[in-house]
Amino acid sequence: MADAAAQTERTFVENEFGTITNKRVIYYRAKGWFSDGSREDIPLHHVTSVRLGIARSDFLGTLFVLLSLALLGAEGDAIILGVLCFAVAFLLLWGSPTVVVNTAGRKLNAAKGFPWQRASANAFVEALHQQLFNKAA
Repeated sequence: MADAAAQTERTFVENEFGTITNKRVIYYRAKGWFSDGSREDIPLHHVTSVRLGIARSDFLGTLFVLLSLALLGAEGDAIILGVLCFAVAFLLLWGSPTVVVNTAGRKLNAAKGFPWQRASANAFVEALHQQLFNKAA
């Protein structure tokens, strides 16, 4: 009976970046703004590290700001396009959370989320760190 309880898989975090259980990581590799990525099941003992980064595009963001300023100075429908360009520039300069999971085979698996998903990315990384730390102890 106690052996059956040890075999039960418990979920610690389940969000846009994947799922962390006490036995495995279900991760969406190559996830981006416009792609869902591919689901990958990784046994927890194969994961060697995980990190959270912020990917910003300063050059493109600045380019979109300049374009939006030029369009906002125009007349008519170009103002709407200028506002949209400014919104894209804001997102590019704000930065997107990027979660990178490294496995024993030196395979880096990155997933990128929207800028407002930083809390989810952080929760995913913290839960995985916790599971890796518990397994090492």
